[in-house]
Amino acid sequence: MLTEQQFRDELRIFVEKMNENNINWKLQENGQTARESHLVELPDGEFVTQDSHIIYNSTYQTPTLWFNFHAKSWFFSVHFDVRVFCGLGILNYDSFSGAPIDIETVERDLLKIPKTESTASIRTRISQYEHPFLGVLYYNIHPCQTSQLMKELKLGEGTWLMSWLSVYGQQIGLRIPDIQNL
Repeated sequence: MLTEQQFRDELRIFVEKMNENNINWKLQENGQTARESHLVELPDGEFVTQDSHIIYNSTYQTPTLWFNFHAKSWFFSVHFDVRVFCGLGILNYDSFSGAPIDIETVERDLLKIPKTESTASIRTRISQYEHPFLGVLYYNIHPCQTSQLMKELKLGEGTWLMSWLSVYGQQIGLRIPDIQNL
């Protein structure tokens, strides 16, 4: 188990270490959550955005991994910085403007859950709920077994969150550097 203050302290350190390894996590909501987004390729060659958040769950006193996948969406925005491109349209990527990917594609193509696994079995680990900060549907990995799992790992000072993510992040394909080198 992890207190909320321990979580926030480790989250800050985690974000710093990930950014040192060129994995762009950002603290949000006054340090209550961290967010990372990147493109993922589907089997058909299309790309989608994976958006992941780490949020403290006060009931289980553990972090919870929230994630979603969106179809890519490109748009132009105009920047008016006269020192640089005065009025020139610059291509930007907006990870939230695409439509959410359907649950079957998420489970089978993105999370690589075997077709032989039942929906009931999948729902014991992964569910879709309202995101605690965004108020829209996101997937999350159930935190109910996290405390037991973390007790079985031998953890040093300041490694709780990184060890947790090395287990849970793999389930959704997060990019995680070797924790031995951090």
